[in-house]
Amino acid sequence: MAGLINELLTVLNEQAENYENLLALSHEKNQVLVQNDVKSLQKITNVENIIVGNNQKLEKRRTKIIKDISTVLGKAEADMTLTLLSEMIKDQDEHPALVEVSGRLRATVDSLKEINETNKTLLAFSLDYVEFTMNLIRGASSDGAPDNYSKEQGGSSLFEAKQ
Repeated sequence: MAGLINELLTVLNEQAENYENLLALSHEKNQVLVQNDVKSLQKITNVENIIVGNNQKLEKRRTKIIKDISTVLGKAEADMTLTLLSEMIKDQDEHPALVEVSGRLRATVDSLKEINETNKTLLAFSLDYVEFTMNLIRGASSDGAPDNYSKEQGGSSLFEAKQ
């Protein structure tokens, strides 16, 4: 049983580290969004995708370990949470480490949710601004020409199709 708990702790610590890296990237992304730096945003997104892929692999390992622990303890896998497991191993040496990594994960994920909401709002504002600008350009190209100056007289549209 201690071997399974130690294996779980290893996976949870790796996941916590990944989430902490995602949190740092999200803070960086926040600044990049404010600066409207598309190239940096692309780079950050690529790194995030790699970390998320690693976390998905870790999550599969964590799920298997939890299934094995549930079997050993005679509990339903669906009911097995870190809080319940922590209570069940209260007298074991691994208890403090499990409590620590559980708290670390919870705090990091909560912070990640918060910064992601901020980034989501910034992205929405950026998209609204782009849409507003595009509408202005479209409006200027159709309504902006004086009545006595038209295409037939040599005027041109801002967006002309290639011929």
